[in-house]
Amino acid sequence: MIMALINILVAVNASELASRLADGSMKPGSVSSPTNLGAWGGSDVFVSMIAQNSYVASDQGGSELDIKANSGDTVRWTVSTFDGDTDYTAFLYNGSFNPSASITALNYFNMHTSVYLPSGSDPVNGTLQLFHNNAYATQGTVIEPGQKIQYTLSFKLVNNSTGAIIGYFTWDPFISISN
Repeated sequence: MIMALINILVAVNASELASRLADGSMKPGSVSSPTNLGAWGGSDVFVSMIAQNSYVASDQGGSELDIKANSGDTVRWTVSTFDGDTDYTAFLYNGSFNPSASITALNYFNMHTSVYLPSGSDPVNGTLQLFHNNAYATQGTVIEPGQKIQYTLSFKLVNNSTGAIIGYFTWDPFISISN
């Protein structure tokens, strides 16, 4: 059997989080005690997750994405803000899994990427130019078959204009391991 790389894109509504922190309706949390964003509909206000359709069990586009994986598959999460990391940057810094033996320890790393994009405002006829970018990713390998894994992911939110940490947040999606 070929092992799969399951990519999960996580989009964070950073402006909504910043607004709630500014008006005092939400606390910024800390590294060891991140603010829980709630469950299901509550966390959907702040987080959206998508994956390749062939790996989705349910809830595509919500904060409680349930994916299907096999033992040996690698799950990789990358995070961006809805503003494309212009004003804020979010990145994962912690994850825990129940049952804990269901996935390897998470690896955190910076992927250096190169992309060709239009150099001006004409995406059809404009000259393509090479741009270099970084994408921060987190991944683990599924090791325990026949489980439904509940897990929590925690992320740090940073203000890009100052470098100040806005807050620490957590939520809890699922992985269904079929065999």
